[in-house]
Amino acid sequence: MGTTRTALVTGATSGLGLATVRRLAATPGWRVVLAVRDLQRGRALAGALGPDTGLVALDLASLASVREAAAAVAGQEPPVDVLVLNAGLQVTRSDVASADGHELTFAVNHLGNYLLTRLLLPHLAPGGRVVTVGSGTHFGTLRKSGPYPRPRWEDPRVLATPREGSGQRAYATSKLATVYLSRELARRTPGIDVVTFAPGLLPATGLARDYSPRAQALYRRLTPLLERLPGAQTVERAAGQLADVVTGPDGTPGRYVERGVEAPSSPESLDPRRARELWDVSADLVGLPAQISAS
Repeated sequence: MGTTRTALVTGATSGLGLATVRRLAATPGWRVVLAVRDLQRGRALAGALGPDTGLVALDLASLASVREAAAAVAGQEPPVDVLVLNAGLQVTRSDVASADGHELTFAVNHLGNYLLTRLLLPHLAPGGRVVTVGSGTHFGTLRKSGPYPRPRWEDPRVLATPREGSGQRAYATSKLATVYLSRELARRTPGIDVVTFAPGLLPATGLARDYSPRAQALYRRLTPLLERLPGAQTVERAAGQLADVVTGPDGTPGRYVERGVEAPSSPESLDPRRARELWDVSADLVGLPAQISAS
């Protein structure tokens, strides 16, 4: 009997996460742990996927919830072979605060992922993998980002502070932080395979859930047309690509995979000084030392 490998997937009950866990659960030799905000939906999904499916409550907007989730995984689950940081958030404004007082988009899309990764590093299987889900919006170009404004990088402490501004810009900037996180994690953990996966435009995902009801209704009506745009694809196709990244062979540490193909990330994302600063400030914000323990 072969060894069963474990993939922990955040944001597993909707959109890209849901389609991906279904594929992984159906892949021989793999099981999934669902990290979800809504436990009721998570239990229903776990029941549908099979008895070997794990489940843990996780709200990335709360650092306390992230710590509880990491402790539960370390105490109840076998070593994690692949950590898939899929959950993400886009809101219309950048003056909304998380449970810990940080700007909500930065808190969910970066700080929560940073803390979860740091806490689960000791529980990763030897030669494990961390996959972050990025976005072409970090490029800030019309071809890659569409109508999104360019990311605006600043001191990470400023990025973590709620203030008036565009929620879309905060989202694009958080996805630039995602690439910095992957690159710095790869530099600091040479024994772990680190990948950023950018699925392209996915109109059918739930990123618009915090828009007004009217905007959500309009977005739903436009989804079939948006999926025909260059750079757009269906959730199912993107899930197949993400599942391939999860189960496939190792590659270049810190690589950027766009729609299933390794590709360059934006020139701005290659700044090692920013990546180190983001790592160090993030460690301080979540109460960890910047240096990774040898344990």
